[in-house]
Amino acid sequence: MAMIENSDRGITLNKSFAWTMACGLVGAGLWVGLQVATLRGETAALSQTINGLRVDLTASEARQAALTSRVRANETALARQDERLSLILSTLNKIDNRLERMERLPIR
Repeated sequence: MAMIENSDRGITLNKSFAWTMACGLVGAGLWVGLQVATLRGETAALSQTINGLRVDLTASEARQAALTSRVRANETALARQDERLSLILSTLNKIDNRLERMERLPIR
């Protein structure tokens, strides 16, 4: 006997074949349902991870901005200090030149 027959009542299926098809369809439905549920759970976990990373990135950007402003302030202070040291050095050079000239003059 064939599994599928065409009769005057329409297409008929063998009982064991029909049960196999029904179980297969139910099994496939369960498998698809489990896969969808797993993917939803993973999607939720990934969304939480992404939100956590966004918060960390925002905090990191804030720290970087604070560090950048501190570095700029230090650079400005160092530039001022360099200028002062340069002025002190030029003053010391002038004093040194004057001392050399005074040493060259004859003593009276």
